[in-house]
Amino acid sequence: MPVFLISGIDVNGKRETRRVEADNSQAAVHACEKQGMTDIILHNDDAYAATTDLFGPQPEVDQNLTAADMVELQYLTNFQLFLFYLRKSYWQLRWVIPVLLGLSLYRWKQVSGPNTSDYIMLGFLLLPIPVCFWNAYYSLGRKYDRLLHAFSWGQWEDVLDQVERLRGKIPDFELSARAAVALAALDRFDEALDMMDPFEESDEVPRWMYLGRLSELYEVTKDYDEVVECMREAYEIAPDNPTVIIDYGYALAKTNRDNPRAAELFADAEEKHLNDLVALLLKYFKGVLELNFRNYRAAEDWFRQCEAGLLPLAPSQAFLQQIVDFNRAYLAITLAELEEKETAAQLYQLSLPRLQALDCDLIMNRYADAVS
Repeated sequence: MPVFLISGIDVNGKRETRRVEADNSQAAVHACEKQGMTDIILHNDDAYAATTDLFGPQPEVDQNLTAADMVELQYLTNFQLFLFYLRKSYWQLRWVIPVLLGLSLYRWKQVSGPNTSDYIMLGFLLLPIPVCFWNAYYSLGRKYDRLLHAFSWGQWEDVLDQVERLRGKIPDFELSARAAVALAALDRFDEALDMMDPFEESDEVPRWMYLGRLSELYEVTKDYDEVVECMREAYEIAPDNPTVIIDYGYALAKTNRDNPRAAELFADAEEKHLNDLVALLLKYFKGVLELNFRNYRAAEDWFRQCEAGLLPLAPSQAFLQQIVDFNRAYLAITLAELEEKETAAQLYQLSLPRLQALDCDLIMNRYADAVS
């Protein structure tokens, strides 16, 4: 069952972070409310929890990691992750270190200089450093991050190569969904559909999540009618899932169709408990919607709020770096419509490498129209 990370104030007035197993994020929040928790903060959304559930227990996640630790781990860079693991390791050794040092100092008073046993103890005390470094830079999680980086830059051949390297180590659905998008982008659409077929009726993969991933195949092939249709069907299956609601609204907004319906969906999502990241993404999506409505100043405000919130989190997350570029591109379009074309051009140039790598014709064509 998916696990959600939730913080709040318990019945004793103490703030705590806990893991909550539930069918969806809203059920998890309601369960905490029934237990008397207030001032609730949801730290992960339904898509993140469902994907993590497919992975099962992670090598990097053991009994020594609290729910609060798991929240902190979500947005750390590799170096920050190394420091986190190192701090955690030495905290676990906090009672052993003084004892070993005390024994060494006592023995040094009895004999002249260190011997082999001292070097063994020193090696034991330094061992966490290489272990933590490997976990931070070379573990399975880091290899998966490299796959996501290639995916977010449209390096499709590299994606296929990384997928094969990770087979048997990462859940099949996650790898197949990434590979299917790569195949579709490489004009191998039939192969892409064949790769997704085994998961269409899977008991392990939620239907709404399957449809969301299927929509990505149609997006890279510019079949936007099917993108919207996939998300509409996902919404019919999970109408109370905030992630699905927002994704359906975004599918309508970015294709600039049925904007009033998109506005209704975003308003519905705002009535639910959203985690911080989804709330930030909603600002970006609402910016696109306001741009469609030609409310340019309102759109600019949403895009700038989104960027301010995302930039501190983006360095460690390929997906968030991609959203930052998209957000900047739409902000450039907005500023171009406001005749602030010099600033618009500067922002657009920052995002252009990403847009070209992913062949984002909807955004690039819209910017061209705005500056023409």
